[in-house]
Amino acid sequence: MNNRIKINLLRKRSRNFGSWGLALLSLLIFNSCEDKIDLELEQDGAQLVVDAWVNNMSETQVIKLRRTAPYFESAFAPEVLGATVTVFEGNLADSMITGVFQFEDADEDGNYTWTPAAGESLAKEGKDYALVIELNGDEYISLSTANRPAQVDSIGYEFRESIVGQPEGIYATFFAIDQAGEGDVYWIKSYKNGAFLNKPQELNIAYDGGFSPGGGSDGGLFLPPIREAINRIPDFEDDAPDDLDIPPWTVGDTAMVEVHSITLEAFYYLFQAREQMTQGDNGLFATPITNVPTNIFSQNENAKEEPVGFFCVSMVGTAERVIE
Repeated sequence: MNNRIKINLLRKRSRNFGSWGLALLSLLIFNSCEDKIDLELEQDGAQLVVDAWVNNMSETQVIKLRRTAPYFESAFAPEVLGATVTVFEGNLADSMITGVFQFEDADEDGNYTWTPAAGESLAKEGKDYALVIELNGDEYISLSTANRPAQVDSIGYEFRESIVGQPEGIYATFFAIDQAGEGDVYWIKSYKNGAFLNKPQELNIAYDGGFSPGGGSDGGLFLPPIREAINRIPDFEDDAPDDLDIPPWTVGDTAMVEVHSITLEAFYYLFQAREQMTQGDNGLFATPITNVPTNIFSQNENAKEEPVGFFCVSMVGTAERVIE
């Protein structure tokens, strides 16, 4: 039987099958194409991870050192012990050092800390700072400037009726003014009853009180979407404990906002980090995951580890209010 006769015969038979026959045939075809493939992924060497966001607040400052772990491992990232971590204060223009802050890993957990004395703070507005990490014979450095803060005023709230995607309840907003002069950038951190709202979608950053350069928001109140981004984002998974039925705030809750001045490099770092962490929201249009560019660099071209992470020094304005 030649191929043409075979094809014509199949066509005639398919008419007799009807819709159920075609569905069965399609199922058989798809099942026959299903293969299990095991891939062996090449594992790159571990990298030094630096989490160094410090500020002028009168509280213990922490610089965390870790190493990257294989992508499919669920264990915590390994701590980096035995490093010497120092922050130098000065002015790059005249190369003068005006302060030295030594961070110690007292608990040997990879968290290097410095605690200010009464009336002391690490950051001073307009000063330049250098982070120096000495580890296993290699030296890693980074630079930052403590930029001027926003003028943080207060937190307000109101009751809102239920609408699509928003439960009935109390919603808060903060009020802060960006200082005149383009280029001020901020990281707005929100806390509910002392707990930091740290979901990727809750990462709230601003450029001159708006979203990006050229937005025309310089020197005024932060834009409403940014002011209202201090309300927690609900979870949408099935059986989530923090779902759409739970209002952001209830009577008795304490709302607190910290507005951290950051560098322009830090703004773009956080912007890219948020994009990477929320890739799942983009479905088929998600871009490949990559390391966000760092501002930590090795002094030695032959350093044992390539660093990732970020160093930034901030001036912080705060506001707090109890919901009544």
